[in-house]
Amino acid sequence: MAQSLTRIYLQVILILILFFLAIGYVSYLAVRDMQLSLHHDKVLQIPVDTADRIVELLSGQRLALGSIAKQSGVAAIMQHGTAAERARKESEIKSQLPGALSVYLLPWNDAGPVTSAGTADPVRVDYVRRVAATSRPATPEFQATGTAGEYYNLAVPVRDEQQNVTGYLLAEFPRAPIQSILEQSLPPNEFMELRQPATSEIPETVLTAGNTTNSGSVSITHEIAGSSWILNYQSVETPTPLLSGIRKIYFTIAAVLFTAVLLLLFRLYRRTVRSVRHDIQSLIRMFQDLREGSVRVSYPMALKDFTDIFAYLRDRGQRLVKEKEKLKDMGLMDHLSQLGNRRHFEARLKELFDSAKSNGPSSVLIIDVDHFKAVNDKHGHDAGDALIVGFANALRKVVRQTDVLARLGGDEFCIIYSYAPLRKATELVDRLRRQLPREIPLTKGVMHSLRWTGGLSAMHDKDTKPDDVLWRADQALLRAKESGRNNTKIYDPATGAPVKKSIMAS
Repeated sequence: MAQSLTRIYLQVILILILFFLAIGYVSYLAVRDMQLSLHHDKVLQIPVDTADRIVELLSGQRLALGSIAKQSGVAAIMQHGTAAERARKESEIKSQLPGALSVYLLPWNDAGPVTSAGTADPVRVDYVRRVAATSRPATPEFQATGTAGEYYNLAVPVRDEQQNVTGYLLAEFPRAPIQSILEQSLPPNEFMELRQPATSEIPETVLTAGNTTNSGSVSITHEIAGSSWILNYQSVETPTPLLSGIRKIYFTIAAVLFTAVLLLLFRLYRRTVRSVRHDIQSLIRMFQDLREGSVRVSYPMALKDFTDIFAYLRDRGQRLVKEKEKLKDMGLMDHLSQLGNRRHFEARLKELFDSAKSNGPSSVLIIDVDHFKAVNDKHGHDAGDALIVGFANALRKVVRQTDVLARLGGDEFCIIYSYAPLRKATELVDRLRRQLPREIPLTKGVMHSLRWTGGLSAMHDKDTKPDDVLWRADQALLRAKESGRNNTKIYDPATGAPVKKSIMAS
């Protein structure tokens, strides 16, 4: 089925639209996945970074305490100093620890446990005893002074020259620095809390930051190294909309480019259709000139792809005009029908007969126009001439360029199907029956129902002269007339008798 340029271009545009939509959707999924992945990584990184800052703070405090515990005189005061001497030393040490709330020197007695002497209350002493019970470095621990999480304790051992533990240096630090770290690390509208183990199975919350009513859809727990604390982070942040920020600019650029592509395709379609129509008009103009017997040297063409084909048709047309003029000059042209006359027909029949052995046989169809005399009698000779001319033009449109078309005289026409055996010629005659018009206009707007009778035969190896095939075709024509006209009879040279089958009018 033939397709129009419009339909082809619409299919191309549809394919491009589907392609761009598919690319856009895949890109959207890829960007969305990347965005979610980056957001997830960002959410995971927040508690990690917060914990690192807390660890850095604790490490600095632990390092400062350890350095003070190694100072000369601290171990001696721990072993032999009085309570007043320890108090003075505690005040001195506190001045060396920026941000410390209190400092305590808790000596080790003969029985082993830390004494409760001095200003240290039982809670602090109990913390140091638990620190002493393990070989690992002491972990910080929040203690309560009316409000949970007001400060936390951190202790380091004090050793003598033999590296024996003589007691513990305990310092109390305020929660404010850690509280500040939580608040600075926390994005807006999110929540973070610091927990530490309690006597019950559920850890107790010692510090919070953010709004607990906006508990997030993502909850991440992270342990703080060097301590027993646990950082719990709840994120309510959602990824930024896909079409936001600079992505709006990218989307606008893509939409503009896509629109530009569609506009360019539409413009290309318009130019292509216009060019094809222009070249078709040039082709029609050439055939009109050919019919009038004059072919121009050149015709304007818009599409380069059609130039070679058009040049071939123009050259063939010019050659046909020259041959037509040559036939006129030689007296081989019938002036009424502008077809070859009997003389031209006989010359071409002899040429094809002579070349039949090398190129294959040709077939001959003789045609009589039915009721031609009645047209002359009823409408006059001008109408008869119009019938001859119209029939000749109709034959010229259907017959192949390689075939010979001639008017033998009156209403008798003949077609030589060059190098076409009888079987092929039968198909061509059947096509002729189907393609010739049913009516032909005569003078004064009168329409004549076209009817014609034919006789077909083919050359044979036993033929001795060209007239043999012509005689058989004529015999087939007589049989067709006897059977009621408006049909074609076939004479098979191989059997030497007419074929019973007829080619009837469709």
